[in-house]
Amino acid sequence: MCIVLCIVLCIVLLNPCCYLPCQNQGVCVRYAEDEYECDCVRTGFYGENCTVPEFWTRVRLFLRPSPGVVHFILTHFSWIWDIVNSTSMREFLMRLVLTVRSNFIPSPPTYNSKYSYLSWESYYNVSYYTRLLPPVPEDCPTPLGVRGAAGLPDPELLVERLFKRKTFRKDPQRCNLMFAFFAQHFTHQFFKTYNRMGPGFTKALGHGVDAGHIYGDSLERQLQLRLLKDGKLKYQLINGEMYPPTVVEAPVKMNYPPNTPLDQQLAFGHELFGLLPGLGMYGAIWLREHNRVCDILKPLHPHWDDEQLFQTARFIIIGELGAICLNVFVVAYPNLCLFKVKLFE
Repeated sequence: MCIVLCIVLCIVLLNPCCYLPCQNQGVCVRYAEDEYECDCVRTGFYGENCTVPEFWTRVRLFLRPSPGVVHFILTHFSWIWDIVNSTSMREFLMRLVLTVRSNFIPSPPTYNSKYSYLSWESYYNVSYYTRLLPPVPEDCPTPLGVRGAAGLPDPELLVERLFKRKTFRKDPQRCNLMFAFFAQHFTHQFFKTYNRMGPGFTKALGHGVDAGHIYGDSLERQLQLRLLKDGKLKYQLINGEMYPPTVVEAPVKMNYPPNTPLDQQLAFGHELFGLLPGLGMYGAIWLREHNRVCDILKPLHPHWDDEQLFQTARFIIIGELGAICLNVFVVAYPNLCLFKVKLFE
């Protein structure tokens, strides 16, 4: 009887926002023990749970083709896109695509990585990482609100079930994760985690393309990553292949999950590159490229010391980064991942 009473009491006192009742980006606001209200402002919907579309929302939903239809049109009918590429429609469509994609991010931001409710911090503090979906309230019984397991799944099980493939599946838009991670690793040159305020903050350094995500954003971090010989960066060999050193060999500050052994923490120019395989991959690629350039420069300029070799190699790497971004990534992006409209000739 007591157990049943406790369960009933917990259900009654449960935060109603744990059920995530607000739809279409409505904001759940709790104003009593078991009562809530959905803020539907600027969502295009109204009603108790923001589920009733307004007039113009109904019109847009009626006229808008399904994602499957849009995807099919954008990845087929090459003759149409050849015509578009040869006319002024190209610039119009590119502006339209960029505008639509920029509207995906709410302005001002609704949520950030610290607060689970609307706040002035979310509005004015642009150094916070912004999030689109509301976080689950902290007092909910499960990580997903009220359903699912009491804890998050084991990461290895998640990878095995969702990400590991036994057969190769070609993306119909000819994209891959390496393509997507390039954009993320490239922009980390100018947007960096602000450690003094915590991992939820970021800052824009304004240095432009400086390869700071490879060499570090400070002289101290750069020197910790450098071999200080022949202009090279520190490295380790695993099965004859070059990889970044561990934080034991290059004692830089990195953000890894708690209790990760130091000899398993790789050292990168950016403190977050060890958290995602794609970013770590690019960190290893540019380490190898920098040291390869040094191997070429050394016999060509035997009178150069370590510092000149390093600085010259860094200039070359910065040039390669810019060339790949402008001549390959930016040109290929609309062709591969959006539609057959070229941004540049």
